[in-house]
Amino acid sequence: MTATFEDAVLDTLFPGLGAIPPASRAGLDVASVMARHGGVLDAIAATAGGREAFAAADPGRRAHLLAEAERATPAPVQALVLAVSALYHASAPVVEAYGWVSRPPQPQGFAVGAPGDEAEADRMLERVRARRQIWRG
Repeated sequence: MTATFEDAVLDTLFPGLGAIPPASRAGLDVASVMARHGGVLDAIAATAGGREAFAAADPGRRAHLLAEAERATPAPVQALVLAVSALYHASAPVVEAYGWVSRPPQPQGFAVGAPGDEAEADRMLERVRARRQIWRG
């Protein structure tokens, strides 16, 4: 299996848009996913007439070929999509392109906005102050 074929499959599944990178440039470690889903990759290649043919096809044709493979073997193709999706949407470049922070919350923490004024803070805390004690005293 060539990297070009893998990249073509990845980019057909998750092509990226604007600042969001395509899957082949999201820094994914897909070796285990590709090994685990080798059968469906072989089916995709067979549908295209070979790995090189799939890699050389334009994006529209690759999407059509993937749809054909999914019609023939829906569960394996869907399993591949889910496995790649989990890696793709957890990768730092994609998370950051979404405008989220990819670092862990500790030790730096996150900025939490404060209410605009004291009256707003009182309104927000009204229910907390009104409830009964929820701990043992």
